Amino acid sequence: MIKKILGLVVVATIIFSCGNKEQKKEADNNNEVVAVTVDEVLADMQSYVEKEITIIGTVNHVCAHGGKRMFIIGTDPDAAIKITPSDEIGVFETELVGSHILVSGTVKELRIDEAYVANLEKEIAEDSDSEAIHDHSGGEHDETEEVEDEKKAQIDAMKVKIAESGKDYYSQFWIEASKFEVKECDHDHTEGEEHDHIEGKEHDHAEGEDHDHDHEDGEEHTH
Repeated sequence: MIKKILGLVVVATIIFSCGNKEQKKEADNNNEVVAVTVDEVLADMQSYVEKEITIIGTVNHVCAHGGKRMFIIGTDPDAAIKITPSDEIGVFETELVGSHILVSGTVKELRIDEAYVANLEKEIAEDSDSEAIHDHSGGEHDETEEVEDEKKAQIDAMKVKIAESGKDYYSQFWIEASKFEVKECDHDHTEGEEHDHIEGKEHDHAEGEDHDHDHEDGEEHTH
């Protein structure tokens, strides 16, 4: 147990150190762009909604089904921010897991209330799927592994969070990425390579093919 705790402390220290180096480098190279850390954004994510930011983090999960969601962490391995790709990026590759990256994009908010949950239950009954269900799981599983009982448990958890919110809803946040770079934090001379797609791999999607859930990221929800 002690070894495990020490291991987590070392990882968190490395991530924090790399983040500080990249934050300073980004500010030096472009005075108009200052990268924030995952910890800073998570501390008050509401204040970043609909703002364009550049954020530093480490990829701890990429959804294998479609590559439409990536999760990045800061010093706390249990606290992640979801990232979704722009059309220019296309999809995220699973090979990104473990990479230290710089992401530019817009912070989005989805408010979950009783009406939203009722609609979600209807979708589950119709064997559909939802972004909110996936986001509630924290990205720790792939859609192919989801089972009916798990979805129902997540619905129950959403209802509890609404009841405990004191304002009839709670919020889910994510970042719609416009671009990202993989950073080599151990080598200051290595510049990050910008990715629209991972080099050497094409992502050819048939027109009209549905790769997302019924609820698109960034869809406006009026409650």
